[in-house]
Amino acid sequence: MPKKIVSICLLFLLSCSFYAIGNTQKTLDIFELFPIEHMGPKFYFTSVSEKIIFNPYDKDGRRETNIFEPDPTDNYKKEQYLLTKKNRQRFLSASKISETDTLFVYDYVKNQLYSFSINQLSAFAIKDVYSGGIDETEYNFGFAIMANQLPPDFDPYKTSFVYIGEKNPFAQQQLTLLNWQESNDKAYDYVAQAYGLHYYVTKCFAPFGYPACERLVVKNKNNSILFDHDYQNGDAQPTPLNGKDKDHEYKMQWSGKLFKNKPLAVIGFVDVVFGCATIDFIEPSYKSLTIKCDNRH
Repeated sequence: MPKKIVSICLLFLLSCSFYAIGNTQKTLDIFELFPIEHMGPKFYFTSVSEKIIFNPYDKDGRRETNIFEPDPTDNYKKEQYLLTKKNRQRFLSASKISETDTLFVYDYVKNQLYSFSINQLSAFAIKDVYSGGIDETEYNFGFAIMANQLPPDFDPYKTSFVYIGEKNPFAQQQLTLLNWQESNDKAYDYVAQAYGLHYYVTKCFAPFGYPACERLVVKNKNNSILFDHDYQNGDAQPTPLNGKDKDHEYKMQWSGKLFKNKPLAVIGFVDVVFGCATIDFIEPSYKSLTIKCDNRH
């Protein structure tokens, strides 16, 4: 085969390989959904403020409005604003969201997907509970889903993720609730099995028996380590292990095919106080995905 043809073939293969890697490693913006009940009829809200870059000053150093101006009446006591058409357009432009996009809510516990057209959802600015609401940066910007648009027993806490875009990224394959048993391997405290893999957990404790950290190791049938991570920092604490609390039936730690074109994932190992939790992948080359939870303090 002539050298020129060989070079072209190699270039083609490399470009395909690069595209495949780029496609599967593409970062997803995953959000949370939480109920709001103290502002009138109950609704669910997802904040996308972390997609917005606020520029409070123009090039001449003058204060600039990116989306809207809060009402100073009663010392900025108003807690929520339905965005007007003009402000909604500013918000969508700033967050790079289109009216033709879809908001997907995936309940991974029940393996249920709910979808809502962005052009059918109201956009709000909701005052952050830790701020005075004087400036637009002190508000959560996002979309509202009315309570009657989801099942009566719907509870988004540690059950659901949100994605906004053209296509649904969720694999819609039922995740596995990890069933922990005491480990025969003295190097670990507990073990669970799923997808032909062994999930090992080791806990470390602070004074008075309070769990301070948790290490998760995932091995294949050949005992090769596919994932090894310590869940610990001052702003997070391990969640109770499934089946290990005699007073409460916890359903916290899950694993499975959460996203299309991505490896198996593990979720639910920590509660984060400052910051947001992550979705971790059982594949060394994959970075953890930090959920955009808009957690402010």
